[in-house]
Amino acid sequence: MTPRPTRVSRPLRERDTASQLAALSDRLEAAERRQRQLQNTIAAVGREAGVSVGCLCGHCEESFTLIKAGSMFCPRCGHRRSL
Repeated sequence: MTPRPTRVSRPLRERDTASQLAALSDRLEAAERRQRQLQNTIAAVGREAGVSVGCLCGHCEESFTLIKAGSMFCPRCGHRRSL
């Protein structure tokens, strides 16, 4: 006798997918909330330090640029240019 492959019933599979989707949705909402909190914190730190947060670095694209004293620089790669 050849063993039959076990199959997950359709309703069970759908429930599993629905629960995974709900968990993923919760994680996404938490990540978005955390990102907003970090953006607010970085903006406040920048104001205190006299630095503005600029656009995404066009050189490495791994950090936003910082603007201070007529110069824009990337804290990640060090790329700098004057304004």
